[in-house]
Amino acid sequence: MGYKGWTIKTFLLLHLLIFSVDPTKEEVDNNLIVKTIQTADGQTFACVSFKSQPSLRHPLLMNHTTQLMPPISFPHSTDDDEGSKFGISNVEMSEIECPPGTVPILTSYNGSMNTRSFDKIIYSENRNDKGNRQMAAVVTVPSTFYRLQTSISIWEPDLGTGRPPRFSGAIVVLKNGGSRVAVGWSVDPHLYGDNLVHFEIAWVDNDKSCINLRCAGFVQMSKKAIPGIIIRPVSTVNGKQYIIRVKIIKFMGDWVLKVGEEIVGYWPSKLLTHMSEAADVISWMGVVEAAPGEPFPPMGSGQPADEGETKAAFFADAKVIDASGSFAAPALKTINTVATEPNCYEVGRPYTTDDGLQFYYGGAGCSPSQPIK
Repeated sequence: MGYKGWTIKTFLLLHLLIFSVDPTKEEVDNNLIVKTIQTADGQTFACVSFKSQPSLRHPLLMNHTTQLMPPISFPHSTDDDEGSKFGISNVEMSEIECPPGTVPILTSYNGSMNTRSFDKIIYSENRNDKGNRQMAAVVTVPSTFYRLQTSISIWEPDLGTGRPPRFSGAIVVLKNGGSRVAVGWSVDPHLYGDNLVHFEIAWVDNDKSCINLRCAGFVQMSKKAIPGIIIRPVSTVNGKQYIIRVKIIKFMGDWVLKVGEEIVGYWPSKLLTHMSEAADVISWMGVVEAAPGEPFPPMGSGQPADEGETKAAFFADAKVIDASGSFAAPALKTINTVATEPNCYEVGRPYTTDDGLQFYYGGAGCSPSQPIK
């Protein structure tokens, strides 16, 4: 069965999931800023006209008109669900009070965009630093996908000290060829200037990539679920568990992102060369990175997968729409698991319920020279 372990085929497949190109960024033009807002957490957001955001100034989208105007009803909607078997609660994101007709864009980044982002989380075979990024993942075999939903548990691992790049996060990725989109959370002191957990998105298209709203690629619609915003509250070991419920839906040609009942925005298919029709692989993964010679930080809750409920981090309620048109959990025979450094991080045995695919993952991290057994 597909979940039993690692194969060379899966290894090569995961290498095709890499986000290996250097990220790009565009500073927000001061002339386009309608209002600047600083939150109590110290984050700064620029309110810009909806049509002036980076993606809608892309040459391919100059005459683009969004058809995603609320209210919108998506097939197989599960927005009225009240939780899962884990007894969890949704996280909160503070609404940024931008004027009508504008959207907020985070501008208070601390570090260089070239140090780390989700577009470089997994190494490629020809990279010399491949041992510095690790993952614990579940990945589908190639198929055809038009939608996914999943719940991602939210944690705020203590990364300790160490020079950058140094981060820990959890994401779900859709890809086809050289095009990929991703959503999840990360703790990255160098990028964000704090030790808090942030909502994060990314995309790659061939030799171009971007994190959050730093460049053209994602059309922002929400004033609440904003890429880069701090997430609260967070899960605690043996305490209450908190999640974000993520949906990525192929709708009217574009890839729409929802968090809970909130439409965050969408990736225009015109900017994703290989995903204009469908995705062919989905992966759910915990990810970490450390500078060469530095110890690897904790992944997820910092607890191994076999600690289970209320202790280990998890993905849950995962369902997809494939070529059959059915909305269901991926069959266990169609997924594989991998931990790139099993002495440091684990992937628990995936299983399915009526709610969807579930699995635990994570670990405390370890020294590159003295792996934790």
